[in-house]
Amino acid sequence: MFSVGQILGWLLLYKYAALFAVVAVEGPISTLIAGYLSSLGLFDFWTAYIVAVAGDLASDAGYYTLGRFGRERFVKKYGHYVGITPDRITALEKHFDNHGGKMLIFGKIADPLSSTIQTISGMTRMKLSTYATYNVAATIFKSFILILVGFYFGEALHQADIIRRTVGITASVIGILIVAVYFIYRKTKQEELLEKDD
Repeated sequence: MFSVGQILGWLLLYKYAALFAVVAVEGPISTLIAGYLSSLGLFDFWTAYIVAVAGDLASDAGYYTLGRFGRERFVKKYGHYVGITPDRITALEKHFDNHGGKMLIFGKIADPLSSTIQTISGMTRMKLSTYATYNVAATIFKSFILILVGFYFGEALHQADIIRRTVGITASVIGILIVAVYFIYRKTKQEELLEKDD
């Protein structure tokens, strides 16, 4: 969304307030840049790390809340446009009951899918304690890795941005394919069961 130069300028000008806001909107690349600025002595490493974690979690909480409290209105008004029906929500609820933690971790790895998975976590009314446990743990780990990479390899930020976007897009495509195959498999199995009943 934003270029490395833009984020760098905001962070130099507004420091930790900008870091919190940009991490909430943009995510990983901002944490990498914060690590790089820490290596130059312009940011305190641990303060930057804590702010990055807080910004990421604030963004996640926003998407989760949107899904949790906007579910009925969204499904009723827009669900039929995107293939989200009450039956599919029920299927997703069962899936997130069994695999919600894995989905949240996957969302942290496949960054472009993170907001979607966070919103679906809310829509499926994933238990708050389970959501918080997995999401906070994954965020703490991911942010630490990113800020360390920025600290030690920050001079290659332009390449890091390109690599991150490429990996993110690839992971997203794989994720979408996995979800599509899963739903096709479920539908095929249901049809087979219905045929047996007949």
